[in-house]
Order: sequence, then C-alpha cells, then structure tokens
Amino acid sequence: MACKKSLRIFFAVAFLFATTALCASWFWPPLIENLGVEWNGADDAAASSQGRLSSLLATSLQQKKKDERAQLLDPNQDGWETEAFSDQATSLLKSIGKLLGHPEKLDEEKLSSMVLDDFVSEPLRPDELTTVFEGQAMTVRRQEARDESSDDDRRFHGAAGLATALQELIAALDPTSETRAAFKVFNVELSEGEATTRVYFQASAETSQGHAQQNATWDCRWALPEGDAAPRLRSLTVQDYEETLLKKGQPGSLFEDCTAAVLEAEPSYQQQLLYGVHDWGGVIDRTLGIRLRGYHGIAVADVNGDDLEDIYVCEPGGLPNRLYLQTADGRLRDVSESAGVDFLDPCSSALFVDLDNDGDQDMVIASVTAITILSNDGEARFTVRTRLNGGEAFQPTAIDYDADGDLDLYISMYEPFGHEEGVIAGAPIAIPYHDANNGKPNTFYRNDGNWQFTDVTREVGLDDNNSKFSLAATWSDYDLDGDFDLHVANDFGRNNLYRYDSQTGKFQDVAGEAGVEDMSTGMSVSLGDYNRDGRPDLYVSNMWSSAGNRITYQRQFRGDKSATVKGQFQYLARGNSLFENSGDGTFRDVSLPTGVGMGRWAWGSIFADINNDGWEDLLVANGYITGTQKNDL
Repeated sequence: MACKKSLRIFFAVAFLFATTALCASWFWPPLIENLGVEWNGADDAAASSQGRLSSLLATSLQQKKKDERAQLLDPNQDGWETEAFSDQATSLLKSIGKLLGHPEKLDEEKLSSMVLDDFVSEPLRPDELTTVFEGQAMTVRRQEARDESSDDDRRFHGAAGLATALQELIAALDPTSETRAAFKVFNVELSEGEATTRVYFQASAETSQGHAQQNATWDCRWALPEGDAAPRLRSLTVQDYEETLLKKGQPGSLFEDCTAAVLEAEPSYQQQLLYGVHDWGGVIDRTLGIRLRGYHGIAVADVNGDDLEDIYVCEPGGLPNRLYLQTADGRLRDVSESAGVDFLDPCSSALFVDLDNDGDQDMVIASVTAITILSNDGEARFTVRTRLNGGEAFQPTAIDYDADGDLDLYISMYEPFGHEEGVIAGAPIAIPYHDANNGKPNTFYRNDGNWQFTDVTREVGLDDNNSKFSLAATWSDYDLDGDFDLHVANDFGRNNLYRYDSQTGKFQDVAGEAGVEDMSTGMSVSLGDYNRDGRPDLYVSNMWSSAGNRITYQRQFRGDKSATVKGQFQYLARGNSLFENSGDGTFRDVSLPTGVGMGRWAWGSIFADINNDGWEDLLVANGYITGTQKNDL
C-alpha cells in the first residue's frame, strides 16, 4: 500500500509540473499562500512556475524538518520537566547576568519580577576570605568554610536585597571595563511547588590592577507558579566562592598574546591561519578531507639546530601544513615549502623525534591517509622515508620499549573508518556509547633501523582491550620499576594502563585493578607529581556537561537500566579526573576534593609549573567550534 501511495504522489506531482503553463494564473497563488510564501503576481508564471514549485516545496520540507527537530528538542514534549525548568531558570539567570554587566541598572524594579517578596540571600561575596595563594603574577582568595550561623544583619531580603547583594558582589571586582557574567545550571530537583538548582557562577572584568575573576557555586530555590508564569527565586545560598587576580604590569606576568607580533609578516598567517574551519569549509571540496572538527594539533622542537624552538602546524585536508622557524628576534618564518612538509592531507597531529640517532629531529605526521615518517637533514629539510597504515590516526608517541637504542612508535587510532576512494567517512557511531569497543585498533611499531618499522602490537600484548576510540597516549614509569608503561585516553568509555614487564617483553592492561579506567570521554592524558611525593600522578581531560549532570540523575533517565549503568553515564558527564599515585600500583581518585573536575569540553591538559614556585600546575585547553553562532554557548 505504501508503495502504491508513493507512486500516486509521484505521478500527481509530475502531472502538476506538466500543466503549470496552463493553470499558473489560478493555481499558484493559493498553493503559495498555503505554503506561507508571499505571491508577487503571475507575470511570467508559465516560464518560472516549475522552478518556483521546486523551490517552495524544498523550503516547505526544510521548515518541516526544522519544526520536527525543534519538537524533539523541546523537553515539554517528552515529559522532561526538569529540563524544561532548567531552561526557565537559565533564562532568568541570564537576565541577571546582563544586569551584572551594567551594575548601574541593578535595582529593585528590575529584579522584582524574578524574586518573591520573602526572598532571602546571604552575601554573594562572603565576608571572610582567605588568601590561599599570593605570587608576583596572581592572587587567589577563597571561602575556606561555609558559616552556617551567619549574622542575620547580613541577610538580604526581597528584590531590593538581591540588588544590594549583586552590587556588593560586582563592586568587589572593581571593574574598569564591562563585567562579563555567566551561569551554568548543572543540577535540578523538583518537589511540590518548588525547585532547587545548583548553579556555577562566573564573572570577570578588567580592573586597574589586572584581570579579576569570581567563581562560585550557588544553590537557588525557586517557587513554581501555576500556568505559563515564570518561576521566581525564593532563596540563594553560596556553597563555595573563589576570586582570582592576574596582575598586570608586574614582573612575572603569566601570559601575553604575541601571535600577531611574531607572525603578522608571513603571508600564510594573513591568508590561511586567520581564517577558521567554517570559512574554509565553504570553499574547499569535501573530498580533500576538510572536516569541521577543529582537532588539529601542533608540534614544537628545534628542527634546524639553532637552539630555538620551531613550530609545525597541522591543518585539515586541502590546506597546507605549515612549518615556522623561529628567528633570533623571536619572530616566525614560514619555510613549509622549502622544508618539504606542506602536505595537503587531513592531518591531526605531528611528532618531532630523532628516529635515526643522528642528533636532529625527524618527524612523524598522523593523518587519515597514512602515518608519514620523514628524516631531517639537520637544516630543516625533510624527506619522506616510509608510510605506515593510515586511518583516523590522532597521536603518535615514541619510546624505546625494548632498550635496543632506537625509538619505537605507538599510534593512537580513532574511527574504524578511513580515507577510502578519496572520501572521508562521517562521524563515528560508538557502541555502546558509554563503553564503546568498536573503534580502530591502535598500532605499535618496532623500529628495526634503516627506516623500517614492524607492527608488533599483538606480539607485545598491546592488542588487549584495543578496540577503543583513542585520542591520546603517554609513557611513564608509574610503578617506578625502571621501565616505561603506557597510558591511553579513550573517547566513549574506559581508558587503558598497560604495565610493561621487561622480563617477558609484554604489556598487560591493568587499568581496572589500578583504578584508572576513568569511564568517560578521555581526550588527553598527562603525568606529573602534583603533591611532590616522588610518584607520578595522572590527569585525564574529559568533557564536563551541565546537561549530562542534570539529566543522568533524574529518575526517568535510562529507567530500564541498572544502577551500575546509570552510574557509568553519570561519570561520563562528571568532567576531568586527577588520580593520585598511591605507590602500590594503584591510584586514588582525588578529582573532587582537589577541584579540578570542571574543565568544560577539555581537549588537552598538561602539568607545568607556570609560575616557577616549585609546584606543578595544570593547564587545560577547552572549547569546541562556535563559528558565528552565539546561541550554542
């Protein structure tokens, strides 16, 4: 029946096309009116009617699809009351955020529709703050403990009270420029006539002293109205508070953006690097490998022996990779073409490493077409020596695992697809999403000299649990037994920790028993001794999701699954993980007490002592592609 109905529709549309020249003057106006498009008369209707109908039908179908998507995304349509309330609360909090940008407009009248008459709040900036760090470049102050017995005189009541509390909060920044404030609702609980939300608050501004920032967690209680009315705040409690100041004009300032200063003279900077993936995605043929993901990395090393660090920039397909040599005055000079490394393949990352023991930095480039290995003549001129199997390769790492004097290569792979017949496959389908085991196996290559590499993945035991979506790997002697072990960060599920036994020449995955499977969205892994006890600790960057933290704790989420599976999904949204090395072959998860979990959508992380105080700090690179749209933040 469905087939016959489709045929009837097809022939009816064909008949309409064939008769448009005869009936355009009376047929088109009502049809277009029904499609919601203005009719501009029947001039030349017979000549253009066929194209009009095609265009209008396409527009109508596109709008229908948009409406269907909007309905699917509307929590009111599928019973997710907590998500519907989160949208309402977020909207009101954003209104407050806009007022914080213009504190002169903060008054009782502006807030009266958002709060109840009996609203009550404690100070949004606690009266007692402790300086937990003081350095040349930065100061950090925190609320060390909540004071449950705060003086009633320091309670704020009603809309006027909230206005005063907000003005006090922003005044502490002492802004010389507009304050930027943002909120993230990451927990919602509904009860009879009331809702409670836990919210991350962040505000920042330039001040006379430097860049100031406030970070806090608020518990907001809301009254639920009847009908379509907006909720109103009943109370506000500050669970934790921190403020930082990055000082300016002082010795030891942390960072300064010098990109333009070192690159502006290079045409490739003006013509290529200044444009984003959305710009190139509209002009580069998809078959060349352009992919709008933005995960392309860089490699840094001294490639010409002048004791200055140089930079190699990996690009998506259709754009040449770039090699910039550093000059004595700190600028960068583009030598990509003369160096022989301006490849157009879609590249994700590169590694500078001496593979032939001649004292200079050779290069390994990971792309979907191949793992390309190049030798360096010592003066930044590279020659392709061999190509290994490609696929969705993300990161090459090097280690002399067999202690034979040369470096071997471990390649982290991702999608099970690849570059087939010049077409790049679409996004991966991880199965199951929270514990995927259908990724492309990683590969370990032994260096046999003379640019020959042998796949020994199975031979050394690295084929165990090797069907993940791997994004990063790093080597360390975590158990201090004198040989190097391998940590692998995997998207969509569990990570690997392969312990090496030099007696047997085999690796064994001990992530589970060591307590570092970290069932999440692993995107980078870094080793450092954060507590200075002499043992390497482990930090993994994942995705922190406000929506995931809200939804996975709701009773109706995955109602057909066990508490264990639900817990795995909750962990998936938790964020970054810090594992403290216990010294007995296991690690202790200290992510929550150390406060390093919320790193947003964290792609990369590294331990580094950025202020030279002897303690290793954590730097986290986060974000994703935004482009010109602002409503996806």
